[in-house]
Formats: sequence, structure tokens, C-alpha cells
Amino acid sequence: MISKGNILLLIIFLFIPLSAFTQQIGGQQLFSFLKLPTTARINSLGGINVSLREGNDVNMMVGNPALLNKDHSGIASVNYIPLFGAIKQSMLSYAHDFKKTGIIGANLQYINYGTLDETDINGNIIGSFHVSEYAFSIVHSRTVNYFTLGAGVKLAGSNIANYSAYGLLFDVGGLFKHPEKDFTVGVSIKNFGFILKNYTVGSNTTLPFDVQIGTSFKPKRMPLRFSFTAQKLTAFDIAYNDPTQNFQFDANGKPIQKNISFADKFFRHFVFGAEIILSKNFQLRAGYNYLIRRELKLENTSGGAGFSFGAMIKVKTWEVAYSRQWYHVAGGTNCLTIIADLKTLSK
Repeated sequence: MISKGNILLLIIFLFIPLSAFTQQIGGQQLFSFLKLPTTARINSLGGINVSLREGNDVNMMVGNPALLNKDHSGIASVNYIPLFGAIKQSMLSYAHDFKKTGIIGANLQYINYGTLDETDINGNIIGSFHVSEYAFSIVHSRTVNYFTLGAGVKLAGSNIANYSAYGLLFDVGGLFKHPEKDFTVGVSIKNFGFILKNYTVGSNTTLPFDVQIGTSFKPKRMPLRFSFTAQKLTAFDIAYNDPTQNFQFDANGKPIQKNISFADKFFRHFVFGAEIILSKNFQLRAGYNYLIRRELKLENTSGGAGFSFGAMIKVKTWEVAYSRQWYHVAGGTNCLTIIADLKTLSK
């Protein structure tokens, strides 16, 4: 029998406000930091994953709330990513099985942009100001046979000097896990909701809404698990046409836009990842994000943009993971994740 909780999750999943699907991908967005990868595992697999259920990585619920399961009960995690410049990103995650209520997870994301110079209209420094953003999320999931439905609610905030913005956002997701094979399919609908307060009255901003679908599978006799994830599925053409790159002009003096092929537009939606399972306690990981490579490489060189790799080692109740993802010839970002089984530690 399907419980009332499962029915409620199904209703939320099916009857998402249509206004969420009309939000634009381009333009100004609030809380864009929610699109950044926050854990070493996701970071090493290309930056996006909605289908990896194996393991005790409680952080996976950030990518898809349906990835939260009872194996995560009592698991806590801390994540740290030093981004470019003085920007620092961190996240805490924890999940607990409340028996009657089911498994509930919580995570806190925080990104600190540091202290910036405040200038007047002439560029003279007249002081300094601080910039930070954060999001606190609660996630709940239910499993019925081979299907899991999950939903999450998050309160996001952004502070720039004396200006602030707040929003109430929702995530819903689903997951199918094959009863015998190491094969899963996941879907996640992320970051739709309401802007409670904007920086200024009348600001024309949107939320970082996205629809993602992916699959993960491991061939029976191979120590490899592959993941394929499609992102930004609300629009097909997500290529950015840089006006500074239009060096050719037509007879009327207007710049001629570069022609982007169908295949190029198609593959910009996809992220590829693989895990080399050397043992239960040691893995190597690698990923490729075609969109990052196309958008952030230079004309003559890429500097490894779009590629990522990582590793995981587990010792008793502790799991440590590291990843590095390249964005530009200027470099990439590192991520450190530490996961602990508090149930076992308490014993």
C-alpha cells in the first residue's frame, strides 16, 4: 500500500507550478551559487549527477532529493571548496531516519566572496563591503518497491553590502533502481519557488530553475560505473553567442553570428562521469562537462576546461574524497569532502 506521505510526494512531483517552467535560462538570476557543485564526488563526475545511489554519500541529496535513502541515516559530511580569488564555499550535510516519518536530511550551503572595495563614481576607494550567500535545505524521501520520490525545501539568502535578497525554493525528484542490476535512472526538478525579497524593488530577476535527467550503471564484470546526465532541459539551444567574437559583418554593418551546429547544441546538455571501483574502500573518478568546455575555453586553447577527476578512500567509519575540476586556462577548483558514520562512532 502507498502511504499518505508517498501520495503527497507524488502530487508535488506531478503538479509543479507551470510558471516554473517558463523561467528563462539566460539573464539575471538570483542565487546562482545553487548551480555550483558542492561535493567532491559530484565535482569529480563533471559537476552534475542525479542518479548515483550507491555508497553512503549523504551529499547526493543536493543533486536529487530522491537519492536520499535509509543508508544515509546517521551520516554526516563536511565539504570545502576554495574557489577563484578569495571566494570560499562550504557545505554541511546530515540525515536521520525517524522511523515513522522516514528519512530526513538537512544541509547548509555557504559561500563567502570576501571583502570588496567600495568606490565612488570616479573609482576612488571610499570603504569596503562584504558579500555572502547561503541556503538551508530540508529533504525528505520515500521508497516504494523500486521507486523513490523525494522533495526538498530551501531558504536561500544573499547579502551584498546593505542590500539583501531572500527566496523560498523547492526541489523534487524521482529515482528508479533496478531490483537486480546496478542500474538507476533519476530525474530532478530544481530551484523553483518564490522570491520573498529582492535587492531592490522592481528588479527583473529569475531563479536558477533547471530540469535534469540521468542514469548510472555498472556492467556486471567490470570495475566501472558510468553516469550520463542531461541538464537545462527547458530549452534546446543553450549556446551563448558572445558579441565580442563577431568579427564579420554583413552588408548593413551588422555582426554575423557564428553558426552553431545541431550536434554542438545537443551535447551542451550532457555531462559524463565514471567511477573506477578498485575496492569498496578506494575509488578513482573522472568526468567531462561539454558545456563548460565550450563556454569557457579560449579560441586557441582550452587548458583542460570541462574535465575533472577525483579519488575516494574509506577507512573504517571515515570517508575522505578529493576532486579537481578545470574551468579555464586560469586554473580550476579543488574540493575536499569528509564523511563520517556517527552511528558507528557513537558505539
